[in-house]
Amino acid sequence: MYTALANRGVFFCKKIYKGRVCMNNIVFTKRWAALFAVFLLILSNLAFIQPYAHAATLDKAVTIKAINEKGEVVLPLTAVSFEEGETAYDVLLEAGEKTEKEIDTTHGEYGVFINSIGGISPSGTAYWSFNINGVSASTGISSHQVANGEHLLFAITEWPNPTVTTKVSAVGKNGEEVIPETDVTLIKGASAYDALIQASAQHGISVQATVDDTYFTYINNVGNTELVPNADWWSVGVNDNALTTSIVAHTVQPNDHVQLTVQTYVPPTDEPAEPSEPEQPAEPNKPEDPTAPNDRNPITNEAIEDNISDILSYIDTKNITFSYGNEWWVWGLANTNRAIPASYVTGVKEKVKEVDGNFRNVFDLEKIIIGLSAAGTDATSIEGYNLVESLVNHASLQNSSINMNIYALLAVDSGQYDTPAGFREQQVSAILSREQAGGGWSFIGSIPSPDITGMVLTALAPYREQADVQAAIDRAVTYLSNAQGETGGYNIDSNGGDASESISQAIVGLASVGVDPTGENFTKAGGNLVQHLLKFKQNDGGFSHLQAGESSEMATQQALLALTAYQSFVNNGELVYQYELVNNPGGQPVKPNQPVEPNQPVEPTPDKNGQTVESTDDTGVPSDSAKGKKLPNTATNTANLMVFGLGLLLVGLILFYLNRKKVS
Repeated sequence: MYTALANRGVFFCKKIYKGRVCMNNIVFTKRWAALFAVFLLILSNLAFIQPYAHAATLDKAVTIKAINEKGEVVLPLTAVSFEEGETAYDVLLEAGEKTEKEIDTTHGEYGVFINSIGGISPSGTAYWSFNINGVSASTGISSHQVANGEHLLFAITEWPNPTVTTKVSAVGKNGEEVIPETDVTLIKGASAYDALIQASAQHGISVQATVDDTYFTYINNVGNTELVPNADWWSVGVNDNALTTSIVAHTVQPNDHVQLTVQTYVPPTDEPAEPSEPEQPAEPNKPEDPTAPNDRNPITNEAIEDNISDILSYIDTKNITFSYGNEWWVWGLANTNRAIPASYVTGVKEKVKEVDGNFRNVFDLEKIIIGLSAAGTDATSIEGYNLVESLVNHASLQNSSINMNIYALLAVDSGQYDTPAGFREQQVSAILSREQAGGGWSFIGSIPSPDITGMVLTALAPYREQADVQAAIDRAVTYLSNAQGETGGYNIDSNGGDASESISQAIVGLASVGVDPTGENFTKAGGNLVQHLLKFKQNDGGFSHLQAGESSEMATQQALLALTAYQSFVNNGELVYQYELVNNPGGQPVKPNQPVEPNQPVEPTPDKNGQTVESTDDTGVPSDSAKGKKLPNTATNTANLMVFGLGLLLVGLILFYLNRKKVS
């Protein structure tokens, strides 16, 4: 602006006439000074306008998987975001980087030819086939521009490609046929999602789907089916059994029947325990009821330590490596008495150099910032790149999903990193704007989920001193208590039933905001949240997705975080996603912040109806009594800009007055 004004001769009078400065230009200059001051005043007031947060899912993303001739996984199912115009070859390379699988190709006259994926090469007359949504692609991988929601399958096959025939149907809320029973023929190794896409195409029906970095593909709608907000959703099953995984993660078998039906959410009818009427204690000289839930498996510090130790043994037995891409393990291990192996930081540094510090997927960037902090390494100086700065300026946060905002807060708070004024506020505001009507949050749709609600509580924990944040937390805690079933867990159809990951996320979130997950409001007939989580423990020390299943890494990773979060809640109140950075040559860790003063009062918080309420945890004690982290500095420089603008306005008015006086 200054340059433009100077070129017009506003600030500097270039015309010299008989040794005198051009008087007209001086007057012009003074008037412009006044106008410029007014402009700055207006500009400074714009800082008060809050950014509008757009609720958006992961647009421009695909899922990729590769299998060998036996159907064994070579490259695991991976979600990859892409930019406009990118090809299947581009996203395959990205998937290889994310999963640390080498992609070897040859560039020829007819495009790119795949030699091997993850070191696996075809033999004889076999080759790597390229398939889109379950059918062979008509173009090569370097020619096909990917589209949102596509599922790309690379499979070692021989001509003709082996196929599988399956059946698909979709039924609306009132039993109407959205997709009649339809047979589709797919390449062997295709998914239930592929079957749905092909069946829909036969009837000219569209499918709206969402791709998530962690949970892969969800079905938002089939055709133009009318869904009631806050109530209706598409349930996916195979052969009359609800899927326990994403629809794109299920590989169909011959004669499978993929079934989609509209389900209606019915709020739980169980009333939460009345905090004003606690149960009477047992008589002093009488033995307590052996079936009482809290006595079935007492939660002691020793019991928690034993379960954490068993998970560490599971890690050793399974030879789990701590490398780039294994951040969930890193986060949990950092809260135990074990050190993060140096190989993790080394692997991250190599990845940063490989991509020149530019991570297209914001989740990858957020996760490694937390991982580096967990390893005590400053994420603002990695191979010459400031990863926190890259996160703050990442384009994805301009049109973010709630997961992006959650992990953005966890990332910048993991090492208490400095961020530009307003950045943290924008993430908090975006999260609060997505709260569901009755409290709680969801990833998609209008029905809250314990998983996302727990994650939000964890991210918002350092900001509890803000009245609107604490009010939202209180409503979320009430939702988690009401949604908890009598068995002690959360029976969610889209999770395949009562899943341990939902319980783990709820425990981490509650413990982070100072609410006891074993308290009265979270103790049902089948036990409290921690007791119920331990029902998923398997003989190998790991935890399963469902009680009847086998140990899984994801379930065990989240159980480790839950157990350490509860342990921290009981012992010191520190947050599991905030770590100590080694910032000095002596190697002494520097704590990022100090706990909130225990006696500091918290202002009453208004509820959604504008009534003033006192924030309490599930024991009825005001939440300021719980230990927590000091609120990060999220103040802006708006006040400074106002003062500066007012000052310039005053100067402009004085100049204008003096000029008028001289002329008169």
